[in-house]
Amino acid sequence: MRVPIEITYRNVAKIDGIERLIHDKAEKLNDFHDGIISCRISLEQDQESKRSVKQYHVRIGLRVPPGKELVVHQKSGEQGTGDSLRTVITDAFKTIGRQLKKLKQKQRAHVKAPPEIPEPAMEEDSL
Repeated sequence: MRVPIEITYRNVAKIDGIERLIHDKAEKLNDFHDGIISCRISLEQDQESKRSVKQYHVRIGLRVPPGKELVVHQKSGEQGTGDSLRTVITDAFKTIGRQLKKLKQKQRAHVKAPPEIPEPAMEEDSL
């Protein structure tokens, strides 16, 4: 990536293992698209409420040229996502990876071939 990864923690303790996981997953995104110019990750835990299960939210925002922004929101416990922070992060990176692949394919398909210039018709000169 061209710029460092920005990680924001809200109500989540900063753990070296989680940060390492994020950096490893973010570096692997370069395999899908080598033009990533920014990567912002937000990790959030709901405030303790009546529920005893902790709810995690992970948001990943990527910017790629030309001015495209991809965003993924992943919550623990939804759509087959596990309850641990590690699982939610992994699922969010899988989703953003699929989006990057799709974007790269679209960008390749829209690359314009040089316009074909028709050859002038040869006129036969009558003698």
